[in-house]
This record gives sequence, C-alpha cells and structure tokens, in this order.
Amino acid sequence: MVAESSLREARLAAGLSQTRLADLAGVSRQAIGAIESGRHRPSVDAALAIARAVCRSVEELFGPRDSGAVAVLGADVADGTPVLAARVGDRLVHVPADGHTPSESWPLANAAMEDGRPRPFPGADLEGFVVVGCDPALGLAAALLSPSGPRRLVAVAGSTAAALSALGAGRAHAALVHGPADKLPRAPVDVVRLHVARWRVGLASRGARRAVGVRDVCRPGARVVQREAGASSQQAFRRAVLREGAELPGGPVAAGHLDVARRVVAGAQAGVTMEPAAVVYRLRFAALEEHAVELWIDARWREHPAVERLHDVLGSAAFRARVGLVGGYDLAASGARRGER
Repeated sequence: MVAESSLREARLAAGLSQTRLADLAGVSRQAIGAIESGRHRPSVDAALAIARAVCRSVEELFGPRDSGAVAVLGADVADGTPVLAARVGDRLVHVPADGHTPSESWPLANAAMEDGRPRPFPGADLEGFVVVGCDPALGLAAALLSPSGPRRLVAVAGSTAAALSALGAGRAHAALVHGPADKLPRAPVDVVRLHVARWRVGLASRGARRAVGVRDVCRPGARVVQREAGASSQQAFRRAVLREGAELPGGPVAAGHLDVARRVVAGAQAGVTMEPAAVVYRLRFAALEEHAVELWIDARWREHPAVERLHDVLGSAAFRARVGLVGGYDLAASGARRGER
C-alpha cells in the first residue's frame, strides 16, 4: 500500500492540514488519515487530485515501497509455481494457487514465481484483504465481497496455528480461528474480533450402523486421517484420546477439513474434521467438542476498506442463507463484534 510517510511529509511541506488537503482534493479527512497511515490506497482520480494539491507526482507519493515478497504460510515456493499474490501493507505476500485457496475451480493465480518472488501477470490485481483460515465458508464470504480492489477477500486455506503464525508475522490481515469458546488461543497481536459461527469437530466415518468413536480408533491397528498438530480439530482429538488413556493412532495428515472428508469417502476408516464437512459428504459424525469460530483482524488494519464490508457480509441474510445450506453451522450470532483482544 502507500508509503506511510510520503504523503504526510508532502502535506506538511505544503503547509496543509489533513482537513485542508481533503477539501482541496475532494475527499474526506478520514480518507487522508487512512492513506497517510498506510491503511488505504486511493483511487486513480483521488491520487491525482491529492498529488496536485501538494505539488508532487503520483509516482512520488504513491509509488509502492518494496519490502520484499513473503509466503503467507511461511514455506518457500518454487519458481514457476502459479500463485495468488496480494499486498499486506508494503509486503507482497503469496500462496500457491493450487490447493491453498477454498475453491473447487481452476487455480485463481494472478502471478507466477520467478527468482524467488511473484511476478504479477498483466493487469493483476494485488489489492485485497488477506485472511488465513480453515473454514470453507471463507470462500462463500469472498463471493459476496467485491471481486477486485481493496475490498476483495483473499482467502487462504490454513489451520488455526498457520493462521495465527501468518497474522503474527504480518503475512495476513486477519486469521480465522476456532476452539472451545473459553479456551481460544492467545492472539499474537492486538486484534479486532468478529464472531463467524459455531460448529462441532469430531470423527467422520462411512457406512457403519453407528459413527466411529474415539474408543474405536484407539484400538490396535486403527488408522485415522488426521490434521497437523497445530490444527484446533487435531488438538480436540488429542484431548479426547488422552481422556481414554490411550495414544494417538497412526494415519495420514490431511490438508484441511474437506480433504479429510474426501479421504474417508475414498476408504479411510475415520477422519478428524468439522461437522459441516461430514454433512456435505454424507458421512456419519461423532462429535468431540463444540467450537466458536472467530475472525481476528490485526488491529492495525481495523480501518482497511474491506473490514466494514466484511462485517456486514458476515451478518447478512445472504451469507447465512448460503452457509446454512451446508448444514452443521450455528450462525445465530454471525457478524457480532467480540471486542478486542
């Protein structure tokens, strides 16, 4: 986004207050404040008007700073890989387009890796609001937001642990987290909290007269499709196994809730996932815990253009109707503000 000090320095050099500059440029004072703090990028027309008012060029004021490129999920991405890239502040963040976004369509790449950094395709839109989380409902929320520009939602699939890591390192604007309502993890930065939903985590299984439970998978030789250690659903499973006085069974580690469900459909005995994924794939489900699902927005980005619109979408009838079709969601308080943390 905008270099934080460039506009402020130019305004002060021109002897203008934020209010006077806003009047000259035909924008709001709040917009000037957001631009100066790096929270907002002006439209082309607004940028031209502001530049004229302070007697500077658009390039001088709003040319992007380059603090390097960084992978949202932290792992190196090989050259030639199609990626989805966006800006978080003055950093260009990226994630492989295949398998890391909540989409069943062809990969939505807007860049490809070259010499260790994304090379945007012609006309690529690098604006947006980057959110890491495991709930496929993020994809539905994205469909209800703007398809381009700063109000676009760039949803990246990742566990709660991966989401918090990206948030703490400044590789994302927000993280979607879940866990028991009284045992949510600690936020790595100051955050604004929005309630998204409640759903249960547990074991999905196929075809038996009853759902496969924890005792069943603690028997010798049992194998369970599981999640990475930092995933909140995996932690719930681990707690349930410990209550049985047993050790975690063996089994492959899946990339996400839907991947778990697909593997169970393909023949796995059981898998650790969310109830909505089991419902979608018509699997039996043995609940372990009910989790609160929240969107944690880095407080530095509370004035980002996408935040208010995202808040409205989460509380909208349109979002609830679409997510409600899935099943397994409690959306009674969706969009409610939970204060800051």
